[in-house]
Amino acid sequence: MYTSKRSPCVLLALGIPLLSQPALAGYPFEYENLKGELNLTAGAASVSTRGVNFGAGAVDMRSFENKGSKVDWQEAYLKPGITLDYSLNETVSLLAGASAIGTWTFGDGDAGGFTRSSDNRINTEEAYVGIRAGDWKLTAGRQNYTIGSGFIVMDGNLDLFGDGAYWLAPRTAFKDSAILDWSHGPVQAQAFTLGTDDHYGDYRMSGANLDYDLEGQVTLGVMAMKVDTEASKSSDAMRRDGMQVFNLRALRGHLPGLPNLTLNGEYAVQRGGDSRLKFDAKAWYAQADYQFQDLPFTPTLGYRYAVFSGDDNLADNTQKAWDPLSKGFVDWSSWLIGDVVGNYLLFNSNERVQQFSLRSRLTDTLAIGTIHYQFWLDEKNFRGAAMDSRRFADETVVFLDWTPTPSFYGSVAYNWVNAKSAAKHAFGGDDPFSALELYVTYRY
Repeated sequence: MYTSKRSPCVLLALGIPLLSQPALAGYPFEYENLKGELNLTAGAASVSTRGVNFGAGAVDMRSFENKGSKVDWQEAYLKPGITLDYSLNETVSLLAGASAIGTWTFGDGDAGGFTRSSDNRINTEEAYVGIRAGDWKLTAGRQNYTIGSGFIVMDGNLDLFGDGAYWLAPRTAFKDSAILDWSHGPVQAQAFTLGTDDHYGDYRMSGANLDYDLEGQVTLGVMAMKVDTEASKSSDAMRRDGMQVFNLRALRGHLPGLPNLTLNGEYAVQRGGDSRLKFDAKAWYAQADYQFQDLPFTPTLGYRYAVFSGDDNLADNTQKAWDPLSKGFVDWSSWLIGDVVGNYLLFNSNERVQQFSLRSRLTDTLAIGTIHYQFWLDEKNFRGAAMDSRRFADETVVFLDWTPTPSFYGSVAYNWVNAKSAAKHAFGGDDPFSALELYVTYRY
């Protein structure tokens, strides 16, 4: 199951953002009752890794050839798009949007072995139509959709193999989707049905979501959905038929008298199933961030503890390991937990992790930060093999984010991972696994 995902077009903090991320407008146009916008997003990255898999080396997931423990590669993508809004009267409008995307991988291919230097693809990303009437909006087609913080639902496309650009992962739209949205004051509600791509397992999520903004003090949310696999039963896609997912959350919470403290938390369970496979999994996290506004550079100190259940019996017909489904990427560590561990080793399943973070604004356009992660396995198994310990690894990242204009974002980061007992057992080595990452994006 490959479920790591970085969506670099979105960089939003769950608590207090490091850098201002204003809503960007493309090139607007208007003719009589028709108005629209042309937009363009482009991104590129260069990643250099050493000690891949703690010295065991990167394995190509198609040829199973070992590429060695030193892997360097580059990625790029280009995404032009258009949105349209045709007004029928003061309260009713017809909507449409479309975008195309091209992605490329160069060099050795990524350190997880999911892409090669020859992988590239140009295809349609978004293509939807809809109608807005007062507080109601209905859209259908290929489109983006996020629930809450992206903890469970945000990304409909896993950029593997021929898609290219696994690390950048710019494809996020859900296929064959429909979303009915009602927004009124502090309340937002949606009914949805969303299809994922083949690399995710070609499954469909259908359900409802509700958010309530409690006077800016906290946003409360609840979601319930059913998951079914649409891939043919003869395929090797993971079966999720009859899975039921329930999620409760409290985001961007503030306590009276402590305006600089931001709290976030979610709890989710997976139940249901069919005669062949039952589901009994859970995931949750609690996070606190405190910004010292009176100190130079206004540092933000954060802590989070997250749990994604594992399975203590791999031989029965009950899956207790949390299925991360279509989680997204909104900021450092959410929900790609560790740029090395989250991209190549653990994927928000059978995992416990605590993290300590320190972030600071150096200027209005420059921010620096560091995050330290400590990883445990929830159960003593890894990729189907029994382990003698739950303690897996520690990862530390130091990053510098630069936003000289509202349209341009750049980042450089150095990540290093030290293997603990379980990782040493699984990979047979303890070389430091490191990654130097350079990333830029332009949005118009």
